[in-house]
Amino acid sequence: MRPGFFLREAWRSIRANAAISVAATVTVMIAVFILGAVIPSFLYVQSTVDKQKDRLDISVYISDSATNAQVQGLSDRLEQMKGEGLVKSYSYVSKDDALKELKGRLNNPDIIELLPSNPLPASFKVLPTDPERNPDIAARLQDSPALDRTLENGISYAKETSDRLLKILKVIQIAGVVLIGVLLVASVLLIGNTIRLSIFARRREVEVMRLVGATNWFIRWPFVIEGIICGVIGAAAAILLIWGAKIAVVDDFVRSNTDGSLTRDEATTIGFVWLGLILIVAGGLVGALGSGITLRRFLKV
Repeated sequence: MRPGFFLREAWRSIRANAAISVAATVTVMIAVFILGAVIPSFLYVQSTVDKQKDRLDISVYISDSATNAQVQGLSDRLEQMKGEGLVKSYSYVSKDDALKELKGRLNNPDIIELLPSNPLPASFKVLPTDPERNPDIAARLQDSPALDRTLENGISYAKETSDRLLKILKVIQIAGVVLIGVLLVASVLLIGNTIRLSIFARRREVEVMRLVGATNWFIRWPFVIEGIICGVIGAAAAILLIWGAKIAVVDDFVRSNTDGSLTRDEATTIGFVWLGLILIVAGGLVGALGSGITLRRFLKV
């Protein structure tokens, strides 16, 4: 293999077919720009849903008449499930703590003072490793004698909200993967059709090289390198456009809708540097695949 020769041939082809090369580069730029907008948006939405999923905890209410041994037995079950990886964490909330928490959520906390006694039960707040396993956790705790059966049968985890949120997450994941896949396939086909014009213009040259004994890869490499060059340049141009859009639109939107401080609970997305690297690699691969696939039919003499 002679990389220098193939690179010179690829550059010669680009210069000789400047209009076609520009068309291929612009095709990649448009496809990569759309891909660059879809990837962070998809990851941001998924992160937002994941943050909500982390809040799908389970409330295990403890009866006021439960003995210390019964409460300890309930705690032991949770500890066992934590060891099995079913539960991420759990914490005990006393009656007084539950009342303080309720008081903090009320617009008029003084109304609590009108209560003759504390009506709230103690509870365990359980954070599952996977919210889809909430029914399994509830089933394993259901027969505990420590449960307060007067409150949602002793266990509450907002089943309808949980199921709806998990379905939304699955739809987002599937839609994101399908959309990114469609964009990549469309990009390969578009650049393949564009580069086909360059190959068609040199089809006689390809046929002669094939007849005199040149191997398929010897003929293919200059075209593949040409596709990679067009793909990388198109991806770089798309990154510059995305950067401009980020500065002009996204950053301005964030500044106008937040106080500039970041919290741990905010949704996140991919960093711009990593996004740029992914798009450069994607552009190169799209160009290489488009050239390689298109060239196959011209290697049959």
